[in-house]
Amino acid sequence: MAKKKIAVTGASGHVGSAAVRRLKAAGHSVVEVTRSAGVPFEDAAKLTRAFKGADAAFLMIPPDLKAQDPRRRANELGAKLAEAVKAARVPRVVFLSSVNAHLAEGTGLILGLHDMEERLNALDIAELVHLRPAYFMENLLQGAVSVARLGIYSAPLNPELALPMIATDDVGAKAAELLTAEPFQEPRTRGLLGPRNYTMFEAARVLGAAIGKPGLKYAQAPYAAARKASLDLGVSEGVADAYVQMNRHFNETMIRGTETRSAHNTTETTLEKFAREVFVPVYELAVAAMRLREESSA
Repeated sequence: MAKKKIAVTGASGHVGSAAVRRLKAAGHSVVEVTRSAGVPFEDAAKLTRAFKGADAAFLMIPPDLKAQDPRRRANELGAKLAEAVKAARVPRVVFLSSVNAHLAEGTGLILGLHDMEERLNALDIAELVHLRPAYFMENLLQGAVSVARLGIYSAPLNPELALPMIATDDVGAKAAELLTAEPFQEPRTRGLLGPRNYTMFEAARVLGAAIGKPGLKYAQAPYAAARKASLDLGVSEGVADAYVQMNRHFNETMIRGTETRSAHNTTETTLEKFAREVFVPVYELAVAAMRLREESSA
């Protein structure tokens, strides 16, 4: 396979870094498009220069947790990205979207991704695919602190709702594959559903087994409590509200996507593997931080 020049936005994030690692291992030239590399997403001119000459680009809209209107903010950043890939005439684009991004309302934080799909569809991009991964397993890391402090896992999701869950490493691997595949034969959208569906009851048991707490309990948090917890973490009211709306949407309509599960959209990393390799270290850090606070206040 001929070596390519690939531009990767969000190269320091979970999905982007996984894609970069695989692209570099395969010998491709990678342009890492990040704010720390001097390419703010608000600057279409700098983005255009970063994309210039690229055979393909991986696009993602970075979350702005301080945005009062997260959909409007996503559209501001998305417009700059679209302007840049158009000006640079990038022939292939892989966009990190989300399950249920085909819906135009009611999905909270996903709405900006719906808008970006439509924006990219309107451009004359020769090869374009929207990746629509399911619920990120990394979202479960948010519960590490409550498990460390209270001994229970709490989130606003219905405990009996079976969710397709996927590790971001698998999403990055698929992105790297699509960025370099020859010939390009992808449909406009590609769902990614992880290894199987898990309920939050099951997820708590899997996480508990990995950290030496078999039988770890899951408690569904009321939406108001979930909103307050988000605000306590420093996000804006707009982001907290959109987070609640997204979880309410999942609970009431489920994550239905547009594809049924098949070998084509099923990925390898199980929740058990994720728990051992990713959740355990984060949980251990949360425990250590809690003990440090207790010792300092004694």
